[in-house]
Amino acid sequence: MNRLPISVIIPVKNGEKFIEQCLESVKINNAAEIIVVDGLSKDKTLEIAVKYTSLIYSDNGLGAGFAHQIGAEKATQEYIAYVDSDIILPPNVLSNLINELKEGGFASVAATVEPANTSTYWERAIDWNSKLLEKRRKTGGLQATVLKKDTVLKYGFDAFITHGDDLDFTTRLQKDACKQKISYIFVYHHHRADCKSVFKARANQATALPRLIKKYGVFNPRFWPPLILLYWIALSVLKGKPQYIPYFLLNFLAQSLGMLKGLFNLKISPLK
Repeated sequence: MNRLPISVIIPVKNGEKFIEQCLESVKINNAAEIIVVDGLSKDKTLEIAVKYTSLIYSDNGLGAGFAHQIGAEKATQEYIAYVDSDIILPPNVLSNLINELKEGGFASVAATVEPANTSTYWERAIDWNSKLLEKRRKTGGLQATVLKKDTVLKYGFDAFITHGDDLDFTTRLQKDACKQKISYIFVYHHHRADCKSVFKARANQATALPRLIKKYGVFNPRFWPPLILLYWIALSVLKGKPQYIPYFLLNFLAQSLGMLKGLFNLKISPLK
């Protein structure tokens, strides 16, 4: 069977729990090459990855944007798929996304994300939150997204944006009137299942907020934790889902802490 002309790029840091499932699902999808960009993992991530590919690189701890850029520059195929290490691709997802991209003339096509599990409160809250975000944005992120390599290299990733680079990248595509789509084709995502892991992830992501504010201006409500909290509390009440308010309160605390850390990092960072 001919390989698909696509380079699957998997940025990962300490992803030993799910990366083997991810890599196995990519292998089944028959991609021409698999590229793993590691963020200085301290667990068994690299031991697992080397069983599936020899194309393993390091982002030297410089963040997701740097990892996405390295992966694109190392890719040899016409198409690129960015796939998070906690994503599972059902069979034929990559070929179907490529066809949708070509036939619709899109710059990017992101798969719809379905939960791999919803057994805990936190998984259910993240799933509800994610589905509403998909409906609002209509551009997807880079969790499981297919693009042409030329498009990625043309727009590139801003090294200044260490996290939130997917938002920055898709925003720049949107400003340039590039067609983006969230497909009905779905993949599975392992949502974080407990309070501690949700808090840690949200705090880490929020370290990018000061950089996004510096780039896009202080008047963007998407980048201010108190405004984000008020929006989601109001939506939870209006949608009849008040049970998810504690989840958004936790997000607020984590984002506030992450934002303070991001401000400190911004002051000492050479990327200004």
